[in-house]
Amino acid sequence: MKGTEVNTHQEVQDENVNVPVDATSKIGTWISVGVVGAVILATYFVLFGLYMARV
Repeated sequence: MKGTEVNTHQEVQDENVNVPVDATSKIGTWISVGVVGAVILATYFVLFGLYMARV
């Protein structure tokens, strides 16, 4: 490896270490996952209902 590549790699590692973690980010993630799951389930039930109504 060249010297500049080692320095760049170390800078990237330093940036990754210094990223703050918010407690609210996990709550927002779970809310987003819940909303996406609810939309998928609603779509499934609507399509299944329309299919069953056709038969």
